[in-house]
Amino acid sequence: MDPRRLIAHLVLIGVLAAGVLALALTTRVEGTDRAGIVLELPDTVGLWKGDEIRYCQNPECREIFRLSQLEDRNTCPTCGGELSGGSLIEWGLLPGDTRILKKLYTHPVQSQVLVSIVIGGASRTSIHRPQICLVGDGREIVGTHALDIPLENRDELSVTLLDLLYRKLQPDGSWLANASYYAYWFISPDHETPSHYERMFWMAYDQIFHGQIHRWAYLSVSGQRRPGNDQYREQVQSFLAELYPRLERPPKNDGLP
Repeated sequence: MDPRRLIAHLVLIGVLAAGVLALALTTRVEGTDRAGIVLELPDTVGLWKGDEIRYCQNPECREIFRLSQLEDRNTCPTCGGELSGGSLIEWGLLPGDTRILKKLYTHPVQSQVLVSIVIGGASRTSIHRPQICLVGDGREIVGTHALDIPLENRDELSVTLLDLLYRKLQPDGSWLANASYYAYWFISPDHETPSHYERMFWMAYDQIFHGQIHRWAYLSVSGQRRPGNDQYREQVQSFLAELYPRLERPPKNDGLP
């Protein structure tokens, strides 16, 4: 068995064992509103200019807008429906107490990047393993990397970087290919990890030993890449090195606004 899969299975077994132990030892578990990051994306990141993404919730419309295109951030200019930070499909899968923040950042020279923050609610289904929803319907993961981002005055930020490829059959029988990337990591008030399995472990640990369930944040950065060219990794490192300090963790006594 591949060593990484073996480690993942061992971690999962440990989490399941911890869950059984929690049922036996924990008499009271409290959910907290503590967040590990500032719950707002900055308008600018260096030379990158951000524009919030808003989704129409009308099933017959489902248009997507940038905030700069809107007069009313909460009303769809096409159909008059409600606008939200998450798509109708996302809200159909996620609990109502989940929070979603998205901004599209544009650079004067480089390509655009989409930043997303999902803040989990009381249910663990608010955040899931990203690989689950990134494949299918012509989409596949063709590479997985560990990427470290050097930061000032603290340890490196470690993220998981996925190389994605989307193939679509055209009417003339040819294939259209689109290459992209997806970088992600998770943050709680006390922990930070690029691993979904490690996040599950810390959730169980906090529940068992502290009697608390925190609201984890799932952060992702995605954009386009050129197949066979690794230059996009430097762009991800540079962008996150400027973005991360803007997401400074709030004091422990702060909660969700």
